[in-house]
Amino acid sequence: MVQSQTIRINPLRIVSAILLIISPFLSWITVSAFGLTAQATLIDVTQSIVPLQIPQNLHSVSLVAAILLILGGMILLKAPKIGLPMATAGIIAYLSVSYILYGSQTSVIPVVIAPGVGLVTSTISVAIGTISLRVHSQAWDEYFQKVKTRQGITAAGLFIAATALAIDGLVHTEQGELSSFVGTGTIEPVFHLGFLISIILVIVLFLVRKMWASTPVNSIIVAAAFAFVILDAAYHLSTGEVSGFLGHDSSEVMLHVLAYYGTAALLVGRLVKQ
Repeated sequence: MVQSQTIRINPLRIVSAILLIISPFLSWITVSAFGLTAQATLIDVTQSIVPLQIPQNLHSVSLVAAILLILGGMILLKAPKIGLPMATAGIIAYLSVSYILYGSQTSVIPVVIAPGVGLVTSTISVAIGTISLRVHSQAWDEYFQKVKTRQGITAAGLFIAATALAIDGLVHTEQGELSSFVGTGTIEPVFHLGFLISIILVIVLFLVRKMWASTPVNSIIVAAAFAFVILDAAYHLSTGEVSGFLGHDSSEVMLHVLAYYGTAALLVGRLVKQ
């Protein structure tokens, strides 16, 4: 039987590998017109199941990209210096052919073609994998003990929330829908921006906590972030626009839920003894 002390893990590398493997099954092309949206995953593109005209060789290049991403994610766990370049090559190969698709097309019907959450996720996962090269692997027991501490729970919550928010924000920006991420009207932006600013402040305080951050300051900001989430939920429930809080499609719902769970983990971290 393998002892847990002999199993060494790198959490960032594991997350990067998982994101790379699932990214081909998420949307890579998003077509929007008159408020209607159609999406195609990288797997769809390999079969030419796309709601628009695509370059003739894009389906074959997408197949190669999907294989490189999945294999790169698997190899990343054991050999990151091979897996990361492999996944990066897949992304570059896809973009070298598909870049002409993205943007706004001038026609009778205004159409916006933007990268989907899959392309953004794969790119961010490569960045996470690159960062993991500077993080030493440790025994499973050591990480398990760390996760049970305030610092460990806070780190996990921040990573989950920040990653989900970064992907969500980039997707909205590339789709030309930044206003829906920041919030519309006069009330919604207060909750959205308040939540974002709170998360950013917690990240800053966590990174420099040994220099000047105090426990009361951390607790107040974490409580504020959680309060903004609750207020945003209450606001959307009162207006009957629950989708504005949970998300408008499966990918957005997943990102929102991860951001909320990450925030909840921060709150739990403040309740755990050092």
